[in-house]
Amino acid sequence: MKISKISVFQKGLPYGGGGLAVGDLSEERTRTFDTFNSTVVVVETDAGLSGCGESCPWGPTDPGTMRALPILANALLGIDPRQLHEIELNMDAAIEGHTYAKSAIDIACWDILGKSKDVPVYDLLGGKLTDGAPLYRCVMEQKHDKIRAEIEQYRAAGYKYLKLRVGIHPEEDIELIRFAAEIAEPGEVVYADANCRWTLPEAMQVAQAIEDIDVMIEQPCLTYEDCLHLRRNTNQSMKLDELVTDQFIAKRIIRDKAADVACVKMARIGGLTKARRIRDIFVEKGTKVVTECMMGGEIISAAVSHFAASTPANLLFNTTDLHAYNTESTGSPAPPTSDGRLYCHGTPGLGVEPDFESLADPVAVYE
Repeated sequence: MKISKISVFQKGLPYGGGGLAVGDLSEERTRTFDTFNSTVVVVETDAGLSGCGESCPWGPTDPGTMRALPILANALLGIDPRQLHEIELNMDAAIEGHTYAKSAIDIACWDILGKSKDVPVYDLLGGKLTDGAPLYRCVMEQKHDKIRAEIEQYRAAGYKYLKLRVGIHPEEDIELIRFAAEIAEPGEVVYADANCRWTLPEAMQVAQAIEDIDVMIEQPCLTYEDCLHLRRNTNQSMKLDELVTDQFIAKRIIRDKAADVACVKMARIGGLTKARRIRDIFVEKGTKVVTECMMGGEIISAAVSHFAASTPANLLFNTTDLHAYNTESTGSPAPPTSDGRLYCHGTPGLGVEPDFESLADPVAVYE
């Protein structure tokens, strides 16, 4: 079996809540987006099997994706897509970085491998170890009445993990965190994501002000050294996200006991192949993980569902149903959700096919 054709589609995914605030390091510390631009890759073979993958950044299309895809396609045409390690090596040899482009192709190859063996992808990843992964939702509002309404909406849908968006002004962040913790019900987990936006003094200020309540801080600072300093000099539990980029940093996080939870995102790392390797490093050492991706539709949510299902339940902190944030489609059927949990389709591969009516014509075809 050989790769005979690679087609690329791009799809705008409007955010269902109107506008999503995304943290950055500008003076304003945040940007708001109403649409996310997803890239879908369909890999076809001379055996008649095809697979799909998807990657989508927080914000506008990764400018390197379309530049990298022709280089990657040229390196992969004629290669057996089931040989995942060879696919990985060829992509890394063809071009350095460009993890969004590599991730979409890698996931499509996992889909083909599952279909060729007539098994769901989670079986290829080690089996179903979690049947119904706990979901989190981002609480985007900043005003007390709106925070309460948003939390009540997610609570009614069964979500137990509620992630606050913080990192703008420490005093306001402290007030927001304390309010959300006060209205949380038993069994709900509240944590606050700064998206790297606090300076170390700001992070210390917040951590010390909330040390009496049970709220985890996510990715407080930009650098590993600042996050580790906060970890070692406060009693604050911590989740790391943006810093989790490869297996070497994963081993360093474990060695330094730098986090209670580590977030493994496929598109940031370069695909499911690399993400599984990093996930397994954390799992082996007993560090809880979030198995997810950046943003996207049903195709990437399907990949996330298999990634989560193949993670031991006692070490899976949570995951997310990315397609639920959008009003447009990339594939069908979506992985099922119920009472705040994400489930897998048991059909071969990812269990999802591209929604070609929604995706329209490809923006590029390589054969």
